[in-house]
Amino acid sequence: MSTNNSPAPTSQPAIPPTLSHLTPLTKNELLLLSTYDQIKQYEKISAKLKATEAKRRLEEADERYRAKVRERERLENGGDDVGENKKKNDGEEYSAAARYDNDSSDDSEDDAAKQQRIQKQQQRQLEITQLREEIEAKSQRDVERDAAKKREEEMRRELLGPEGKKTKKKRPREEGGDGGVATMAESEQQNDVTTNNDFLQEHDDDHHDMDNESSFMPTTSSQPSIISGPSIKKKRLDNPSSSNTNPSTSLIANISGGATPIHDFSTKLKMSKTSLDGSILFPTTIGETPWRPPTNPVNFMDGCFELDLPDFDPKNLSSNSNTNNTVAIKFHAPQESSRFSINIAAPNHNGYDSIFFHFNPRQFQRGGQLVINNKNESMWGNDLSVPLSQLPLVFGKQACTLIVQMTEEGFDVFVEGVHCARLEHRMALPKLKGPLCLQFPASDDYGNPEDWEVYRVWWGHKDSMAGKDLSGVAGVNLYSSVHPKKLFVSGLPKIHSDPEVDLRRAEMERAFRKYGGPNGAVLVSVQKDSTFAFVEVASEQQADLALVEMAGRYRVNKARRTKHEALMEERAAKEAAEKGIVKDSVDWD
Repeated sequence: MSTNNSPAPTSQPAIPPTLSHLTPLTKNELLLLSTYDQIKQYEKISAKLKATEAKRRLEEADERYRAKVRERERLENGGDDVGENKKKNDGEEYSAAARYDNDSSDDSEDDAAKQQRIQKQQQRQLEITQLREEIEAKSQRDVERDAAKKREEEMRRELLGPEGKKTKKKRPREEGGDGGVATMAESEQQNDVTTNNDFLQEHDDDHHDMDNESSFMPTTSSQPSIISGPSIKKKRLDNPSSSNTNPSTSLIANISGGATPIHDFSTKLKMSKTSLDGSILFPTTIGETPWRPPTNPVNFMDGCFELDLPDFDPKNLSSNSNTNNTVAIKFHAPQESSRFSINIAAPNHNGYDSIFFHFNPRQFQRGGQLVINNKNESMWGNDLSVPLSQLPLVFGKQACTLIVQMTEEGFDVFVEGVHCARLEHRMALPKLKGPLCLQFPASDDYGNPEDWEVYRVWWGHKDSMAGKDLSGVAGVNLYSSVHPKKLFVSGLPKIHSDPEVDLRRAEMERAFRKYGGPNGAVLVSVQKDSTFAFVEVASEQQADLALVEMAGRYRVNKARRTKHEALMEERAAKEAAEKGIVKDSVDWD
């Protein structure tokens, strides 16, 4: 009769003490408690069965192991077993003694199989014997080669004579720097000794590499000696001051020691530490982590990094002065970064509404562009774009160096020492000596975060790094960038609708009518959502007069023209000259 391991259901499950304070349980609650009790009992039975099965498996494994041990002992201690001979010659050679198995289990083997096994064993023994003979012959050749080498060395010393031995004794005194000076003859003899030693060593190595049974034979009277002729002069490359006790530094150590750390400037720039020429603005303490913009900034000011560039004197930007004019930045822009930027502005920038210099590489815009611009009262100027393919690598490089130099002409930009662009001055610099503001924005104007990190910032004076030939530098204008007759009126109230645009245009026409020549015609350009206007008057003299007379009413400056506009004017002037017509400029769109 089989035994049933399933637990018998209980009619009334025991109520746990933790539930004794509750009201009488319902029927479903009692049934649930009963189910829990049955599950616990099944779990106990399952654990007990698993333990029993594991014990059984262990016993079977132990029995199999014991059987193998008994079988191995029987084979080792059997009376008719020949066994295996011991290993010889440090694991390289093994005995190939014949092994015969005459157990009762092999009685059924036929004679042919036994004969085949004996032949294989004999063949193996023959191979081992041949191998042993080859090793012994090789050892004998090595001994003969060493003896021949010693004889060659003795012959070399006899040929050199006592002078060679004398020179060998003087060599340590010469290297030790005891004040003794070796003669020219002694130096040449020593070089001959070194050359012959090198030659003998190379000759011996060549014979050592030859796979034949001929040994290196010493020279005899019937054979010309390899050292009896004129010695071969070789250039000595070792340092005379070096010795075995003071070995020279390895090549790898020299390379690693001379490398510039990624967080520091090159030693050629002389910007690694504070000096009379400049100072390190960031980091301020040793071990300070690089600056990175926040991940989710609200705007470009949220978490931006700002530094003061002290003691900037715009009146002394000539090459002869020692005023601070150079800012250097060591940075890293990851391969996946889309953009980053820096700004240089005056202290009264009003939340960076006015920026002298804006540097902005954009990796994924039109195949990669470096955009350089300025900002005047929240209005960006005409940007200067340079393809990133024409510049040294900026994105994905472990570290990169950016240098911006302020000169009388403008802002010269150098990336890894390459003069890549110049932004000529578009706004008036501060009149008095004081600081400038260097800003690393946290995002662009639309809130897109920037991705880069700044290792080091240096500010100080450097001589102009620009070369004499600037024809290939972007932004170096070969034309007048100021329009002779067009005025830029800024600081106006912002307008939003078309009627406001019409009112602004009518206001500018009335205000500047007297500068429009006999007919009072002026050309006014107004844009929606702007705080400025363009007014073109009759002539350059009228524009200069308007700058003086309207300065108390409006903020007026000469407007700037783009290179395209300058080329259009040059072409129009050329066509007019061919027709015999004098034309100063063309109308603007």
